[in-house]
Amino acid sequence: MKKLELLRELAKVPVFSNKTVRDLTGKSGQYTRLVVHRMKREKLIREIERNKYTLHEDPLLIASSITWPSYISCWAALSHHHLTEQLPTAIHVVTTRSRKRREIEFGRARIVFIKTTPSRFFGFEKIQMGGLEVFMAEPEKALIDSALFHRASFSEISEMVEKNLESIDAEKLLDCLIRVGDGATARRFGYLLEHLGIESREKLGKFVGKSYTVLDYALPAGGRRDERWMVIDNVDPR
Repeated sequence: MKKLELLRELAKVPVFSNKTVRDLTGKSGQYTRLVVHRMKREKLIREIERNKYTLHEDPLLIASSITWPSYISCWAALSHHHLTEQLPTAIHVVTTRSRKRREIEFGRARIVFIKTTPSRFFGFEKIQMGGLEVFMAEPEKALIDSALFHRASFSEISEMVEKNLESIDAEKLLDCLIRVGDGATARRFGYLLEHLGIESREKLGKFVGKSYTVLDYALPAGGRRDERWMVIDNVDPR
C-alpha cells in the first residue's frame, strides 16, 4: 500500500495504532513500526500518547476514541448542545477504564479523563462530526455529569437549566438522576426543578435523607435550610 493511500485510510478513523497500520498494510510489526515512525518524523501524523496517533487536529474529533469505552461530557458537551456560550477550558471524557494518565495535552487542548462506574456509564449518543463518529453525552446527562463530578458549579448548572427549559427533557433528566443514584445530586436537581415549576418530588423524594447537603459545592456552606429537600440553599440564601 502506497503512503498516500495509507494516509487516506487512516484519515477515516479518529485514532489509530501500530496494529491499525499493520492490518491495513498486511506487513510485519517491525515494518509497520518503521512506517509509523517515518510518518511521525515527516509530521504527517500526530502522536496523542504512546501507540496512539491521528491525522486530525480538532481534539473533539479524537477525545472519545483515545480510551474505549468513553464519551465526551461536561462543558464540551454542554457547549455542543448550545446550553452554554462559555468555551470549555478542557474536554472531559467519561470512561469506565482506569488510566495512568488522567490528563493529556493535544495541541492547545487539555483532555481530562474521568473514571465512572459501569452503572453510571450511559446517556450518550454516537454523532457525526467532521465525517467521523464521536461519542457525546446527551444534554441531560452532560448536566448531571457536570454536577456529579463537580466540573461546573451548581450555580452555573442552575442558570443553564433555567435558560434552556424548553430544550431540556425534564422527564429524561429525572430518569437519569434516578439511574445515576447519587443522593446529593438528585436532591440538588430536585430542589432546582421544583423551584422552576417542574414536579420532581414524586420521582426524587426517595433520595431525601436526614442530613443536609449544600446546594452549590463551590460556595461557602451558609444559607437557608430547606427541610423538604434537606438542602442548604447557599446560592439564594434569603
